[in-house]
Amino acid sequence: MHFLLLLLLLLSTSFSQGTVDGLVAVVGDNMILHSDVLQQAQIIASRQKIDPSKSPFLFKDIYSKTLNNIVDQYIVLSVAKKDTNIIISDNEVDIALEKHMEDLILQAGSKELIEEALGMSLRKIKLDYWHEIRNMMFIERYK
Repeated sequence: MHFLLLLLLLLSTSFSQGTVDGLVAVVGDNMILHSDVLQQAQIIASRQKIDPSKSPFLFKDIYSKTLNNIVDQYIVLSVAKKDTNIIISDNEVDIALEKHMEDLILQAGSKELIEEALGMSLRKIKLDYWHEIRNMMFIERYK
């Protein structure tokens, strides 16, 4: 019982300590930051109506699965970018980004709610997601 309490304490402190911009994985030339995984895990938790503060173990599981998915995507992306037959224009990315942002806003309920949930302006969200959308397009076309 004492061991279980110690394990819970270690898990809770290691998950919540100052690794906001810490590097959690490297796949090829791609670095995966804790803050990026956390942001995506928060979006998933929000969609599933899970409050991380009320269900920390469930959120930890979402975080782990999110990290694994990102690693898998970067592995496929590394191979896809070597395929010289895949061409994606900036205009295609811009259109896909706008569609993605519309979907996020619709799911969140409003522009303000998505900004509050992610802790940044819509403009900053778009800047951050532009490369992610481009990467997803590479992966989709490769598959």
